[in-house]
Amino acid sequence: MRKTFILAIAFMAVASLSSAQERSLRFEKTVDYQLGKLIELNTTVGPVRITKVEFSQPEGASVKESIVGRIRGGSGGSSETQGTFRASFDTENPEEDEWVVTYTLDLLDSKGKLIDRIVQSEGLEGEAKVVNIDHSTLKYVLPFVDKVKIRLEAKYD
Repeated sequence: MRKTFILAIAFMAVASLSSAQERSLRFEKTVDYQLGKLIELNTTVGPVRITKVEFSQPEGASVKESIVGRIRGGSGGSSETQGTFRASFDTENPEEDEWVVTYTLDLLDSKGKLIDRIVQSEGLEGEAKVVNIDHSTLKYVLPFVDKVKIRLEAKYD
């Protein structure tokens, strides 16, 4: 009887661990850095579906960068030296509960060495939207980006 009880407790612990793992799923893929082209990801982390990503380099500073620059007494960064890297993810959470997805992007050169890392989280509740990950960096490094390692992690909030 005691062995059965211990076995039942062990089974419940494994079942709850499996349930917790389902609520914190990860995805990782390295893709070629191509501007203006939709790249298929077709993945699901938790209940959140992320179908595609598109990379771009929008011109000009964002409104946030301009405001912060003015508050600090500057012009918000020099457009001659600063560039913007943008990754736009087609994302959908069909559930009403909020799930937070953390997007981690490693910008890699042709030898696989890390140039820059970007980390941003976005909460989604029963919605579909394009999640834009914008990152300001030095313009001269952008031509050296060859691959982007994408890591996605969803957690129930």
